[in-house]
Amino acid sequence: MAMVAVMLVLFGITALSVIGVIEATRAQSSEGDITQDSKNTLGLAMRRGDQYQAQVLSEAGIRMAIQWLVLQQQTPNNTTTFAPSAVADFYGGSTQNGNWTKVTFAQGPTSSELSGVGQVNGDIYVKFYPYSTNSTVGYRKMFAIESRGEYGGRTFLSRVFVRQNSFARFAYFSDVCPTSWWVYGMTRFQGPVHINGINSAGTGVDTAATLSIIWRRQSSKEIFTYPDSDYFTTAMSASQLMWYRYVSSSSTTAQTPSSSTDWLYVTKAGVAPQTGMPIITMPTATSQQQSSALGTASAITSIGVQIPGTSSPTAGIYVNGDVWDLNLTTSGTSNTTQIMTLYQNDPVANKDIRTTITLDPVANTTVLKVEKRDNATDAFNISATGTWTTTSTTNYVGVPNGVVYVNGNIGEQSGSLRGGLSGAVANSVVDGNGVVTRTWSMNIVTEQSKTVNINGGIVYQNLISSSSNANNLLSTAAAPLTASGMLGLVAGNIKLVDTDDGGTALTNISVHAACMAYGTFNATNPTTRAVGAFNLLGGYIVKTNGTFGTALPTGAQETGFLVNRNYDQRLADTPPPAYPAADKSYQIVSYQRAVTPLN
Repeated sequence: MAMVAVMLVLFGITALSVIGVIEATRAQSSEGDITQDSKNTLGLAMRRGDQYQAQVLSEAGIRMAIQWLVLQQQTPNNTTTFAPSAVADFYGGSTQNGNWTKVTFAQGPTSSELSGVGQVNGDIYVKFYPYSTNSTVGYRKMFAIESRGEYGGRTFLSRVFVRQNSFARFAYFSDVCPTSWWVYGMTRFQGPVHINGINSAGTGVDTAATLSIIWRRQSSKEIFTYPDSDYFTTAMSASQLMWYRYVSSSSTTAQTPSSSTDWLYVTKAGVAPQTGMPIITMPTATSQQQSSALGTASAITSIGVQIPGTSSPTAGIYVNGDVWDLNLTTSGTSNTTQIMTLYQNDPVANKDIRTTITLDPVANTTVLKVEKRDNATDAFNISATGTWTTTSTTNYVGVPNGVVYVNGNIGEQSGSLRGGLSGAVANSVVDGNGVVTRTWSMNIVTEQSKTVNINGGIVYQNLISSSSNANNLLSTAAAPLTASGMLGLVAGNIKLVDTDDGGTALTNISVHAACMAYGTFNATNPTTRAVGAFNLLGGYIVKTNGTFGTALPTGAQETGFLVNRNYDQRLADTPPPAYPAADKSYQIVSYQRAVTPLN
């Protein structure tokens, strides 16, 4: 209740002053002391003061409701209107008829502060309205929240709409505190950053963990270019952030930025990070994404690809078994048709399986083609000789929901680590005026313990800058275009392997996706591979931070990849389908004064 009291003081200090005078006048004045006009003016002032205080209470109730949401261990699963106190304690409030929770506060000066003036109580009533989509697996939960303030016979009703944030909103997220240093000129974040700093038991912040950051008093060397005040939030304390200022190419000095001028060298926001924030719990399973891919269908048990539905897709795409290679290509009108080619092996039948899925949102059709060839050794060999025989072709009206769930690894996980995910993501459909009429968005997800190899560029088609190596498309783009598609990638682990499908070393690579690993996302052999660049457009969300290369304190790259992190601003509001939602993190969509409750 202390937090609530502070909120009310902040919002109502002016109102309390006005009402204090009004109450004193009520107690000390008589009709004979003032003229009728004065009495009317005083009455109007009293009513306005009461109305203002009702508004203060109403707005405080909204903030209490959002804070209550953040404090819940998980987002409420209610599907009908509910009083928050019926779910968990709401600041000592009680559940009332109509699914309201009531909290009463003593307003105005106390008798010891102004003799003869009694307490005037104010009431806050709060109610939650879940959206109908909250019961749909994979959707971020949304709520309308109403707060009614009552004071001195006056009423004020506020309404706010809030939505769960997606993990895709983060340019960088790490559950465990990174052990690598953040260095000016080498480390740059264009979007929101959050670090939990969780301990090994997963029960709270690791108080022994520290994050080392080297900054420099030089313009254009900011580590954080996202301009909002939440550019860097962490559950860790301020003392766990170890700041070092660059002095020369051979030395640094321990120094925390101490002024707004110093902070502007670190961040365009010009303020210190937000420390001691709530832990944002990272999910541990991809079961929701599996459900989004299957819908109400039962998963196939044989090796292969399943599109639930008969004549029309009713959910996403489900892939059973490991995938040797998954290549993305585009075709059709303005490259808006997405083609997915998957290679698998069935060791029981001694067959290789090549599945081609053609998704055409313009024609609103999907084609699933399955081919097989003999492979007596079951050895990984995508380019092996042999005759492919078409075993089935299925045509659908419509396209799946964009979720592709693989119940296995993508790419070889032993030996040479061949195969993986690469290619081009189709463009969105636009009209003659350049307005997007259908956004192309996919989310490729594996079972939570499985791994995705990235063995070549994964690039939005209209951002390709070099296609000279068809196995490794490159892009120098730092931001999407209007018609760019969108990709999510969620797996147990993600890794940039050494070579592409043609055997060429991956020195430079581009990945356009919101990448989330329940383990880590790193590069193989980061301390020995040749120096190159990893251009990421999207997000990097991990349990444990990965290593991509090594560098000197000066920022000079020694081995491996220099990581260029470019944030896709679209991800904050329109994440890929069924992308994991973040508990304890909400976005205010709209705020308004209301006249009557929704029900």
